[in-house]
Amino acid sequence: MTSALVPRWSDPELRSAIENHYDGLVDLYEKVWGEHIHHGYWAEDSPADRHAAQVRLIEKLIEFGEVPTGARILDAGCGVGASSVHLAANHGATVEGITLAAEQVRRGGEKKTEAGVADRVNFQIMDALRTDFPDDSFDVVWALESCELMPDKERFLSECHRVLKPGGTLVVATWCARDNDLDDSEHRLLGRIYRDFVISHVLPLPDYHAMAERLGFEDVRSDDWSERVTDTWKMSSDLVKPVIKDPTVVWKLVRAKGVDIFRFLNSVPLMRQAYDRGVMHYGVFTGTKAGGHQ
Repeated sequence: MTSALVPRWSDPELRSAIENHYDGLVDLYEKVWGEHIHHGYWAEDSPADRHAAQVRLIEKLIEFGEVPTGARILDAGCGVGASSVHLAANHGATVEGITLAAEQVRRGGEKKTEAGVADRVNFQIMDALRTDFPDDSFDVVWALESCELMPDKERFLSECHRVLKPGGTLVVATWCARDNDLDDSEHRLLGRIYRDFVISHVLPLPDYHAMAERLGFEDVRSDDWSERVTDTWKMSSDLVKPVIKDPTVVWKLVRAKGVDIFRFLNSVPLMRQAYDRGVMHYGVFTGTKAGGHQ
C-alpha cells in the first residue's frame, strides 16, 4: 500500500484543493475554532479555555523560537491572520502573511484593521514554496500549522532559509507522525485525515530536525508538545457533536457549503482518534540561518 507519510496530491492538485476548501469553509472554521484556527497549549495550572490556550500556544512558540520584539516576520501559511495580528499587536512585529486562499486574505484584512495594526501587517496570495521575496528579507519565518500542508517539505524549508536574513530564525509548529513504522490501520487513519483536512502529509519530528540541519540551519532544536495540545480535540469534539446529531443543521450546512461539510465534521473525531492512538504528534522546531553577528 502507499505510505501515508508521502504526499497525497501533486503540488497543483493540492493548491487547488486548499483554495477551494478554505475559501468555502473559512467562516465555519472560525465559528467552530474561534479567532485562532490552530491547536491550544493546555497548561496544568490554567483553566480549560480554548481561546486562552490558543493564545498561550503562540506565546510558547515565541518563547521557544526566541522571536525578538520588533522583528520583520514572514507568516508562511498565515490562515485567517490571527497569529500575524497577534505578533504585530503584542510584540511590535512587522508581518507579511501569505496564503493560497483569497477568502483568508480578506478575513485577515478585517482582523488587522479591527486590531489597529493595518500599517504593520500585510496579507497576500502567494505560494510558500516559491515566494517573490528577495534573499535575506526576514528576521523570522513563522510557520504555525502550515508545514503539514506543504507537498514538498524540503523545498519549503529551503525557501524559508533563502528568505531569512543571516542570523534569522525559523520557527515551526506542525502536525507530525509518531514515527515511520506505522501499521496498515494507522496509515489508513492518517490518509483519511489528509483527505478531510486537505493536507499533503506529515513526517516524524526527527525527520524535520534532520532536514533542517541538512539544509544549513544551525542550532536546530525540536520538542514534542503532543501532551500539551491533545485537549484541543476533546473540546472540538464537544463543539461538533450537537451539529452532527441534528440532521436539520447538517443539511442546512450542506446546502450552503456543499458536501465538503461532511469531511469537515468528520475530521474532528478522526484527529482525536489519531492523538488517542499515538499516531499523530505535535512537534515544534527552530533553527538559525548562519552568518549573523555573534
